Amino acid sequence: MGFWIFMLICTLMMPAIMIIFGNVFVKHPPKTINGVYGYRTSMSTKNQETWDFAHNYCGRLWTKIGWITLFASILS
Repeated sequence: MGFWIFMLICTLMMPAIMIIFGNVFVKHPPKTINGVYGYRTSMSTKNQETWDFAHNYCGRLWTKIGWITLFASILS
């Protein structure tokens, strides 16, 4: 029984991380363009406006996908 609880926790970990980081990116995105933390692509690092847009969009998308994946993981 302990193995199945462990496997359930492992299965739910990734959706939970996506929800947490999605909310962080929306509410508290990195202030400036950096190479350490954030949604770093060649397009998002072009200027501050695209950096802010990318974090807002990516955060909302990760939150939605995280909730969908969480419910699908619980059902399976």
